[in-house]
Amino acid sequence: MPWRLKEVIPEALKKAGGKEKLKRGLVLAAWREVVGRELAQLSEPLALEEGTLTVRVADPVTAHQLTYSRLALLRRYEERFPGVVKEIRFVVGPLEKEPEAPKTPENPERLLWASRRALELAEKAPLELREKVARAALALLQKDRGEPCPICGSPSPKHPCPTCRRLLESPWVRKEAEHLKRGRPTGLEGEALLVARHLARQSLLSEMEALYPQALRDESLRPLLRDLAQRFRTLFPGETLPEAVRSLLSKEA
Repeated sequence: MPWRLKEVIPEALKKAGGKEKLKRGLVLAAWREVVGRELAQLSEPLALEEGTLTVRVADPVTAHQLTYSRLALLRRYEERFPGVVKEIRFVVGPLEKEPEAPKTPENPERLLWASRRALELAEKAPLELREKVARAALALLQKDRGEPCPICGSPSPKHPCPTCRRLLESPWVRKEAEHLKRGRPTGLEGEALLVARHLARQSLLSEMEALYPQALRDESLRPLLRDLAQRFRTLFPGETLPEAVRSLLSKEA
């Protein structure tokens, strides 16, 4: 009976140097899955020492992008190998493998300008949005196919992207979204924070939409509507309230 790959690899690594070498080998082998196919073409894992994974990247722009995504990468590793990868360090240098050439020729000077400009914008963006903006830079640099995910900004043929779809179903993220909606702090970061904010935004808008017609008829409900509006403004200061809600509340001021 033929051996299965998942049985052969651990056995071979055990013979080559024990459980620690097995662990390191699996962590390095998982890099492509953790970082994604496109970024895997521009990077390669070198070593895992005392919980720090060292990854070589092809250029400073890619290193900048991966640094923004570091916390998300650490979470993905934690899901696969709990407690093994505690930090990721990126070094710039020539890869042993040649990155795959893009299928469609692009103007390299135009791509470089666009990526640098997007990274400049990322640095000026609020902390919780920097990763989203940086992903847009990567999309410009690599010409990924698919429109940006409306939640995290990662190019994807389907929306939301697979990562955000998974996080949308996470009870943990949904619980943190409720905390955000009620004005409580959260320890979420990266994609999980973006998804929680998305859920909180949807919930606040939905509650305001449902309460508005009742508050229009019953003045005693307007303080509740005002509270929802205030929480929305606090959480999303750059957005405007729905026109009907804003109009009603302005009459109360």
